[in-house]
Amino acid sequence: MAFTNLFNVHGVRSPDYYCSKIIKRGHLKNFPSVKYDAIFAIEGNRAKYQYNPMLRRQGYAAPEGAYRVQERYGLWLCKDFIPIQKKNEWITRKGYEFTKFHAFFNCQELRLTANRSSVDNTPADVMADIREEIERTFLEIVEGDDWRNIEWLEEESQAFYTGEKEDRDYQARIDRVNSAKICIHNGHTLVEPYRESGVLSLFLELSFLEPDLFPFEIVDYDTYSGIDVVARSKQKLSLAQSRLFYVEFKHLLQDSLNHGMKNLHSIVCWDCSLKHDQEIEDILGETRRVQIVPPDGVTNETRWFLDNPQKPFKIQIFVLKQYLKEKLGLEFLPRTSAQQVSGAG
Repeated sequence: MAFTNLFNVHGVRSPDYYCSKIIKRGHLKNFPSVKYDAIFAIEGNRAKYQYNPMLRRQGYAAPEGAYRVQERYGLWLCKDFIPIQKKNEWITRKGYEFTKFHAFFNCQELRLTANRSSVDNTPADVMADIREEIERTFLEIVEGDDWRNIEWLEEESQAFYTGEKEDRDYQARIDRVNSAKICIHNGHTLVEPYRESGVLSLFLELSFLEPDLFPFEIVDYDTYSGIDVVARSKQKLSLAQSRLFYVEFKHLLQDSLNHGMKNLHSIVCWDCSLKHDQEIEDILGETRRVQIVPPDGVTNETRWFLDNPQKPFKIQIFVLKQYLKEKLGLEFLPRTSAQQVSGAG
């Protein structure tokens, strides 16, 4: 099969089906009386699988004694046309090229050790000529049409895979948009978050739409390390005069905190699995108890805190799913058919 048809038949797996063969016969450069015979087969893994049942692979019960491609394939030096010793380092530039080769270089001038498992008894000048001949052939291959063909297939298959994956990811995002719950507030569509970054985005939207909804404002946001947000109270003070503190954002607040509570002022989460009077501990060993205060005559919303009587302040928790419903009457519901969106094109 012409290599240009491989992609049409096998798609992203086409490089695995590629195979080409180069046969060489000649004499060593400095030893014109010494002959050699060589064959360099370039093969994708699935081409190897078609004729070699001993190769281990995923989803295949190989016979006893089976081996992986990198354990058996590459370049073999041979005598009497029997493979004796691998020399994969002679045909490697980036560390993996040898796995594409099924190559044999036969020369009767090779001298074997007593157990016939090595060619190390070969005179150094003969071995240098053999290596030079092999490296010259390897260079011709990787700079020639055979290597360009398989690289073209790899590039095409990667582009095809990337494009196909991008299409799948795009459709998955559209499906997620349509399955997410929403609510309309002041003509603005708010989307139920499904991860921490979505909670922050929702917080920022609400801070713009309802400036008095939260008692603090964000000064700095950085996801590189530590707690994400530095904030300050909403007071008419300059930044230099304001006391700065941490605010932690979570999608679901649970009983483990991966940060310390020492400088933590508030936690903003979408939902919370904590129970009243439950004790939680941070990574530094500080413990606090969850306090859930129901609505009273002063406030119309449930208030959540992490409390330790020995500490000077309580850490307030804003559970947005409940807080927005009680404070603003907002409830997130599935999109109606009229609210569904479709992808471009």
